[in-house]
This record gives sequence, C-alpha cells and structure tokens, in this order.
Amino acid sequence: MSGLVVLLGHDIGYSASPAMHAAAFAALGLDARYELADVDAAGLAGAVAALRAPDRLGANVTRPHKVAVCAHVDRVAPEVRDLGAANTIVARDGRLVAHNTDVMALATQLGEMGSYARAVVLGDGGAARAVRAVLRAAGTAVATVDRAHWSSLADALADADLLVNATPIGTGSIESPVRADLLRAGLAVFDLVYRPSPTRLVREARAAGAVARGGAGMLLAQAAASLELWTGQRAPLEAMRNALRTELGPEIDA
Repeated sequence: MSGLVVLLGHDIGYSASPAMHAAAFAALGLDARYELADVDAAGLAGAVAALRAPDRLGANVTRPHKVAVCAHVDRVAPEVRDLGAANTIVARDGRLVAHNTDVMALATQLGEMGSYARAVVLGDGGAARAVRAVLRAAGTAVATVDRAHWSSLADALADADLLVNATPIGTGSIESPVRADLLRAGLAVFDLVYRPSPTRLVREARAAGAVARGGAGMLLAQAAASLELWTGQRAPLEAMRNALRTELGPEIDA
C-alpha cells in the first residue's frame, strides 16, 4: 500500500503525528507518507476535496476543523453522527468517510484514571464534545467552562473530582489554563495537551497531590485506531510509542 495521509488543522506545527505515523508506516513496510496540511477555515473545503485524489489514503483532523469538516464528506460513521465532530477521514475510491477515534482513545484513558462523579471540561471544540460524550456515558455529571465563562472556573471546580483540559492552552508554552491554587489532591486532572510532556498543568496538579496525566497516551491511541482504518492492518504500537518518546521526551503518559 502506498499513498499520502495529511493532518488537517491550523497552526499545527507543534504536532507529533508526522513522526509517529512515519514510524508506523516504516514498521509496516508501507510506502506511505504523513504530512501537515495547515489550512484556515476558508481553505478547508478545498483541502478536503483534495483527499479524493487517487493517491490519498485519508486524513486526520484537528483544531479548529473537527466540527466543520463533517459537512464536506460523503458519509459519517455513527459516532460522528452522534457527536457532530470527526478526527479521521478514510478515502476510498474517491469517497470520503468521517470517523472519530478520539472517543475510543478517551474512553480508554479516562477509564484507566478511575471513575468520577462530577467533571469540569475546559473548552467547547470537537475534542471537548468527545470528552463530554465519554464522561456522560460513564455516568459522570459534566460542567463545561469555555473562554466566555472562565471567571466561573473556581466555582465549577469546588465540588468536582475531575478536570479535563480540552483547550490548546499550554501547547508549546509554560502557560496553564488553571491557577495552581485551584488544584488539589481530590481533583484528578487529564490534560489533552501533549507538548510539552508533562505540561505545566500536569506538573502543578501532581505537585498538589492529584492524579494527573497528559495527552500523549490519547494521541497514541487515537492515532493507532486511525492507522488501522486507513490501512486495514494492526498498528505497530511500540514503534509509534518510541517515536513519541523521541519527539516529546521520556516522560510521556503513553
């Protein structure tokens, strides 16, 4: 199998996905490539249309296009129909099918962390939709805090036992979306940001005595599921994990 897979997003130069998928294709002996396709909202339709070319295997989709991309494909998988957000497109014979492998990855990651009664989810994009769906399916009450309501964060966290950061805040920086004094031992933290690993939010949560993990494990799990959709082959997890360690450092939660 040969062909091209792209990552559709905007301001995505930080992404570790190209290194991870290059390692996967090499381990499987496939003559395939994975490249960034940095496009804004105006360029999204054209970038999706380009996936219909004979040499395209499909795409991953990241911020800010996970919701908008659903309008440009031929068919959506059931989980995409439910969420209204996609992170993977499979191209077959010029037709495009949208999937969401974030859901499975999140369910695994959050399940490994424990069970929670009340969660606060930061953000309102496609990733936040997947987080809310997974948590509600597990019986967790969910409150969403977006940028317009950031001043309510302290109150929202007062009786929560899980905080999920589904915003890009902290990507490639020392910024945190949450003040350190709001973190505590009884508030588990899951930060979808994976660069740097660990993020400031994860480090400060652990310093406060909380269970906390970053987004590298989710990145790996959703990437493996996407790879299997494109290729029909089992993902070489160790090769992908080793590529992540090389790209992000040894302290990844994956």
